[in-house]
Amino acid sequence: MSLCKPLSRSILYQMNTYLIIADDFTGSNDSALELAHRGLSTIIGFSSPKGTVDSYVLDTESRNREGDEAYRMTKALIKDLDIDSYDIVLKKIDSTLRGNILEEIRAIDEKMNSDLILVAPAFSQMGRTCVGGTVFVNSVKLLDTEFAHDPLKPVTEDNLITLFASEYSTIHLSVDEIRSKAFPLIKDVQVIVCDAEHEADLFETVKWARGLDKRILYVGSAGLAGALIQYDRPKQPALAILASLSKASRAQLDYAKSRGVAILAVDVLSILKGGDFTPIIDQGVQILQGGEDLILTLSSALDRSVFQQSIEVGKALGLKDAVVGTMIKDCLSKVSLEIIKASGVKNLFLSGGETAFGLMQMMGINEVKIIGEVDIGIPITLVLDGPYQGMKIVTKAGGFGKEDALTYSLRRLEERQL
Repeated sequence: MSLCKPLSRSILYQMNTYLIIADDFTGSNDSALELAHRGLSTIIGFSSPKGTVDSYVLDTESRNREGDEAYRMTKALIKDLDIDSYDIVLKKIDSTLRGNILEEIRAIDEKMNSDLILVAPAFSQMGRTCVGGTVFVNSVKLLDTEFAHDPLKPVTEDNLITLFASEYSTIHLSVDEIRSKAFPLIKDVQVIVCDAEHEADLFETVKWARGLDKRILYVGSAGLAGALIQYDRPKQPALAILASLSKASRAQLDYAKSRGVAILAVDVLSILKGGDFTPIIDQGVQILQGGEDLILTLSSALDRSVFQQSIEVGKALGLKDAVVGTMIKDCLSKVSLEIIKASGVKNLFLSGGETAFGLMQMMGINEVKIIGEVDIGIPITLVLDGPYQGMKIVTKAGGFGKEDALTYSLRRLEERQL
């Protein structure tokens, strides 16, 4: 296995201050939560803050007002606000575009006088994506969903390019451009509408934007708030080791894949044939050192027919079924341990009781303490002894949990304060 540098992303944080302006209380809370997850002191209020705070979320309660009234309300609430004292300013909008988006942005930008308005409404964890400038909810165009028939504030436009081009010089940044890092030169442009299908798309956009020498008014949902704080306080990635072949585990794996989580599978047949797993170890370390979560599983978890093939190969080699199972379990644990040691990852998710226990034995763990619960029957523990003291581990029985249990567990593990 090649030598790899340990994780060093969390050594130093930039201490930027955040101002978020939201149009309702629940929206204020979900965006503030993204900052709180990373340990940033966050206050939510209904008027301009008194004094300086790390971050402040101003709730204007203007979502369901008429456009002109929402403009006046927003303008009045920020009149005495020292907006230039904040490093990052985010106009928090509803991920389904309800509310008076243009009017409130106009009020804020008249105060801020930004160089660029960056619009990125996606919140992929909640199924909200943006492709071609159009917002989708669980892969359905926004105008084809119930939000187009909201009794208080129905959505009438789901394409942000069309929406903003009515008032601003507007360009579009596609998913392909983001992933290939083909970012545009910003000249004579007021608004850039940014696509995103996964968290990584938003983060790449934020990395690019934060490197610009411009005062930017960010416009988006809690997803964008999360990407902005991730830039300042990088998340602590988690390694999930999934050995269970249960129906529930497969559904959780499929859901995580749909949300863009990286997945690597150890080839079961290669285990029986004495294959070399250095490439998958190196690839896993690279993903984790890049700050991304990783799910390590078995090829038989992705394709149940592989399990039967492994039994047949084992018989051809003169191996009993139980021996085949033990070989597979031990190899997955050994590959996992090499990735853990080389990457320095501090957060684990373990599913599949025998594999979880075997790995913890290899890691020299004798005691853990329950420190929380992801969901019913899914605990978060803290390692109390050995070389991995302080590591957080979520354990889950293979058949437990809803389809988002794995993805949500990874998210909980990233939190700095549990």
